[in-house]
Amino acid sequence: MMAGKTFGERFFPQVVLVYLMAFLLLTGTASAQVEQWTESGYNFKGVQKLLVYDLDISAVKLESDIAEKNFINDYWEQAKKQKIAILTEQRAANQISLLEFKDIDRLRQTNPAAAEEMWKTNLPKVVDAYAKMQYLKYEYTSRVVPAHTEWRTRYIRHTYYDRDGRKHEERIPEQYPEFVPEKTIWTLHQQIRFDVYDAKTDQCIYSRNEVRSDDYAGDGRDIFVKIVRNSFKDFVKKCQK
Repeated sequence: MMAGKTFGERFFPQVVLVYLMAFLLLTGTASAQVEQWTESGYNFKGVQKLLVYDLDISAVKLESDIAEKNFINDYWEQAKKQKIAILTEQRAANQISLLEFKDIDRLRQTNPAAAEEMWKTNLPKVVDAYAKMQYLKYEYTSRVVPAHTEWRTRYIRHTYYDRDGRKHEERIPEQYPEFVPEKTIWTLHQQIRFDVYDAKTDQCIYSRNEVRSDDYAGDGRDIFVKIVRNSFKDFVKKCQK
């Protein structure tokens, strides 16, 4: 004959479920939406060298110039970690200058049109594609969780003896009310767009857009790094298939 379950054994799973539901509701939310587009038929394996332009942050207002520098440093740190040859704009300009035996930076000051033509003509000799990333949203919103009462669980030790005189102990859950004061929750919304273009045709071959909303995100750098890293990695994977 099987022994029946104790009160604690019967009640404990229900308590865990209630506790988990309360935890999910009150510890914050996170959402992410990712859109990707790829030019069908494009030979991504042919992309071995990628020019990466500076991060475009003109659409967002960060908290300070120091925050801006930190985000830019994070951007370049992730870009240079990728398993593909990465060139900055200055490095590409230096290589083009060597090809033409002419300083393109100086030419941009004296004859911008000629410098632009020199850039377009020689860029495909230096890289296979170029990438641009736009930081489109960095915005906080808030919501108020009104004051309320939550049911908590504590455990009471219960001792009993069976019919053979053996001592047993079990922990019995007991629920009790606890007042929770009003709370303001801040949510950070971030959006980053990533586009890659063929160096010969200037045609877009890949686009990725990610929007994330996270509670308790702090300054948002961790989330920013995650989006940037995934943006580069998703593209590089296509070049290695």
